[in-house]
Amino acid sequence: MLLASPPVKAAPILESAAMPTPSSGSAPILVTGSHRSGTTWVGRTLATAPNIAYLDEPFSLRHRRGVLRARFPCWFPYLHGPESAGVAADVQRMLAYRYSYAAELADLRSARDGGRMVRDAARFARFRRSRSRPLIKDPIAILAVPWLAERFGAQPVVLIRHPAAFAASLKRMGWAHDFSHFLRQPGLVDDLVPDLRPDIEAFAADPPGVVDQAGLLWVIVHTVIDRYRREHPEWAFARHEDLSTDPFAGFRTLFEHLGLPYTAGVERYIADTTGTANAAEAPTGVTHELRRDSSANVHTWRNRLDPDEIERVRARTAAVAAAFYGDDEW
Repeated sequence: MLLASPPVKAAPILESAAMPTPSSGSAPILVTGSHRSGTTWVGRTLATAPNIAYLDEPFSLRHRRGVLRARFPCWFPYLHGPESAGVAADVQRMLAYRYSYAAELADLRSARDGGRMVRDAARFARFRRSRSRPLIKDPIAILAVPWLAERFGAQPVVLIRHPAAFAASLKRMGWAHDFSHFLRQPGLVDDLVPDLRPDIEAFAADPPGVVDQAGLLWVIVHTVIDRYRREHPEWAFARHEDLSTDPFAGFRTLFEHLGLPYTAGVERYIADTTGTANAAEAPTGVTHELRRDSSANVHTWRNRLDPDEIERVRARTAAVAAAFYGDDEW
């Protein structure tokens, strides 16, 4: 199911003719993509369906180890093959809602951490009793999607966002990236983005500013996503811009594809979180603001980036961006 465009011009919303058979309704759902691509918005919206267990970024370096016992030494863990067997056991435990008390206790540093442990353990017990369907929302898992799909039957929803919008969002948050995290993971660069090794090594050794980092980071992630599109047409792919412009049509198709009931309550939630009464941008310093004027939010990057920054991002991302966005979208 492709929402992304051919090289000439982006297609609107979902192309129903390309939709694969809906899921069985019990497989784990994985909402991923680049960070700042709307994964929280999409994940929370899908989680308004009944009996969904929302699992928030368990593959992050800062995740709660009671939820997922495994530790990750790098951002964007590259999970694949038999070497990930230990992580697989921990993921299976998470999907069965078995809370890892010992791992969480070892990481407790404050009373607030203790409160989170109580909260998360109670949620797992509730999810287990109700046999809830897992929904993992995690952009940091973008390099582990095939492994999660093959090993656990996860149904991926992969989000795509315009490179300038991605760069503008990282600029607003001031989020830099340590590119050595890609180099420290055996096989990652050579398996996924071998042509980008010189740039990754240069950025790891002498990092430029956040906007220029964003350009290379977007290329790395979306080179992988473009490969996923070619190899896995049965997965769902959605452009942030298409969902933002017509959220009702886009989400209805996603719900149907995943076998989730699209109810009047779901539609009210979408109207509340995407309507024109909301602000187009999140307040300064706010990481996630789910209530936005989604249509107006599409082009806020034009105000956040100056013309030179836009041109630098475009030059860096042009070859890969052409698979997702047309010239008229710059």
